[in-house]
Amino acid sequence: MIRPSRFAILLFWLSVSLTAVATQPDTIPFRPSGKPIITIYSNFHTEFTPGGTGRTGFALTRVYLGYRYDLHPHFTTVVKLDIGSPDDLGITSKLRRYAYFKNAYVEYHAQGFQWQFGLVGTQMFKLSEKYWGHRYIAKAFMDAQRFGPSADLGMILSYRFAGGFKVDFSMLNGEGYTRLQVDSTFKYAAGITWQASERWVIRGYADLYPHTFTRSVVSLFAGYRSDHLTAGWEVDRYFNAGHTRGEDKWGVSASLSWQMTEKFQYFLRIDHLNTGIRGETGTWDERSPGTGLITGLQFSPVDKIALALTWRTWTPTVIQRRSSHWLFLNLLVKI
Repeated sequence: MIRPSRFAILLFWLSVSLTAVATQPDTIPFRPSGKPIITIYSNFHTEFTPGGTGRTGFALTRVYLGYRYDLHPHFTTVVKLDIGSPDDLGITSKLRRYAYFKNAYVEYHAQGFQWQFGLVGTQMFKLSEKYWGHRYIAKAFMDAQRFGPSADLGMILSYRFAGGFKVDFSMLNGEGYTRLQVDSTFKYAAGITWQASERWVIRGYADLYPHTFTRSVVSLFAGYRSDHLTAGWEVDRYFNAGHTRGEDKWGVSASLSWQMTEKFQYFLRIDHLNTGIRGETGTWDERSPGTGLITGLQFSPVDKIALALTWRTWTPTVIQRRSSHWLFLNLLVKI
């Protein structure tokens, strides 16, 4: 549990920041306004796995519906519903859609300071997902390998300093956005981001979740962006991921996108995950370790729509498990 002294300091810092900015006069008249949030992920896929089932079909993998409303120069509210695939919930899920609140929070922002409270988007892989830039095709590496949830109940504090530095601190429920029960334990996370230049960014992240046993994630990310090239690289480690002390997993992921023309873009991503060896039985999680490849060509006929012809493979480290190969036609609609 969080110590009372630390919680008091946190509240004091927050109250001082809010009061200092709220008392400053506004020079430009503000008019409250909002905009809808609509995002659709869909695809057509076919399997080329040797000895596989050859599964082929259409899929609607995810729909986000929500609204963002700026009710004050320094206050914003966001509500977003996530209508996702049962595949995200595990192999025992029934074949029907599941709808959850992905976000439902209030945000205060002013002079480099930001505070979010409610069902917020976590900071664990937010930057790496941004540099990957193709969430409608595949989740970010840590998201796909279940290093932690993309949203959770709690609050996030962040501040942007001079010199390109930004720090953030999160105090979260730790259960993710599909399990909103309240308990007496919290997940604590902190990160520092350095915009080293106009093109380079570096971020370090760590969290601690002392629930039943202590689980922790540490991560280092570097990103590069120019007029035509966007690239990202990360190395991540998850301690006690297998619900048993010493059952860790770690991995690396690298991605790049090359904007060939205004409408066409080539992309590539390579992932590698390792879960270690335990005795004579091999890895503690035979389903996870391996190397993945995602590559393809994206076409954007208009600003809010993207189509991508994508080739995906996964080669398991455990030799008894079969490699998988898939061809996708992915669709993104984002308003």
